[in-house]
Amino acid sequence: MSLIVTGTGPVLVTETPSEYLWMPQGSEKAPVPPLLQAANVVVLDSVKSGNRVSTKDVYKQLLLPLLDSWNLSHRYIATTSPETSRQVAASIGAAPTLLILISGDTTITELVNSVASTATVTLLTVPMGTGNAFAHSVGLSTPLEAVQALTGGTAHPLRLYEAVFEPGSQLLAQGHAQPVLSLRFLVVGSWGLHACLVADSDSPELRKLGNERFKVAAQHILEKNPVFHGSFRTDGLAVEDHAALSYFVVAAVPRFEATFEISPASDPAENALHVVYFHHQAPAAVMEILGQAYDAGKHVQDPRVGYLKAHTVELEIDEQDADLRRICVDGLIVQAAGSKVLFRPVESTNLQYISPNRN
Repeated sequence: MSLIVTGTGPVLVTETPSEYLWMPQGSEKAPVPPLLQAANVVVLDSVKSGNRVSTKDVYKQLLLPLLDSWNLSHRYIATTSPETSRQVAASIGAAPTLLILISGDTTITELVNSVASTATVTLLTVPMGTGNAFAHSVGLSTPLEAVQALTGGTAHPLRLYEAVFEPGSQLLAQGHAQPVLSLRFLVVGSWGLHACLVADSDSPELRKLGNERFKVAAQHILEKNPVFHGSFRTDGLAVEDHAALSYFVVAAVPRFEATFEISPASDPAENALHVVYFHHQAPAAVMEILGQAYDAGKHVQDPRVGYLKAHTVELEIDEQDADLRRICVDGLIVQAAGSKVLFRPVESTNLQYISPNRN
C-alpha cells in the first residue's frame, strides 16, 4: 500500500494482481505540486510494452484520478507504432513540458533522439517495459513509486550520451534498415554478447516470453560462443589491442534490470560512463561471471572482468561477419560500417528526469 497526496485529499492505493484500488483517506486538500505545474502535461502510453494485465491500467487507475484531483488538463497518447514516440517528441515546443512515459527504456531513447534541442522537458518514467533499466536505476521500481514521485520527487538534469558511427552504418528495426551516423542513449551502448543477445531476442516469437526471451536467446548464442575481435581506448588511452573478447558494455546506469547490477559505480546523475568487459570465455564461465551481477554487482570484483570509468570510449571492431558487428544502443540495433564506434557524452540539454527524493 502507498499513500499518495492528491488535490482532494490523501489516498491510500493498494496494488492487487489485477488492479489498483484507490481509497480516499480524508479531504485535506493539497496545492498543485511543483512538478505538475508545467505548461503542458503529456502522458505517452506504450501500450504494447512489457507484459501487461488488461484490467490493471496505470493511466486510468492511477494517473488520471491524480491529475483530475487538481483539474489539470493533459494529453493522453497511446502508441500505435514505433513512430508515435518520435512524433510526440518532435511536436514538443519551447514551453515547459512534463512528459509521463508509461513504457520501457526503448521509448525513452526514441524520444531523446527526436526531441528538439530547444525543448524544455521533464521526464517521468513509469516502468512498464521488460527491463526498465533507467527507472530501476533512478529508484522508480514500480508504477506506484513513479506516481508518488510526481507529488514528492525531485527533477535532475538528464545525462545523455551518444554513439557515433562511420558512414554506411544502418539502424535495424523490424526488418527494415535506415542510415544512421549517431544515436543518443542514456542506459547502454554495447558490442559482443550483450548486443547479440538484445538483437536476437527481439524476434516477434521471443518477445512474447517477456524477460525469459533473453535466457532463450542467450542459450542459442552461447551454443556458438563466438569470439569478438577488437580494440578499444578510454579517454585516448589504449586498453585492449586486437583482443579476443566475449563481453563489452559501456554503461551509463548501474542496473539493467531490478536485480541485475551491471555497473555498481554508475550514477545517472553523474556525467560519466563505465566499461564492463571480459575476454573470451567458455560458456559456463560467461554464465558464472554474469550471474555475479545478480549478487549486488560482484562480477566487477572478479579478476577476469575489466571495469573502467571513462569520459569517452573508442571501439575498433576487427570482424567481417555482420552478426559480430552489431552494436546495441539502448535496445536499438545498429549494423556498424567501417571499424570505429565512439561513445561520448552529449553537451547539456534542457531535459530533466524525476526521481524520488531519496535519490
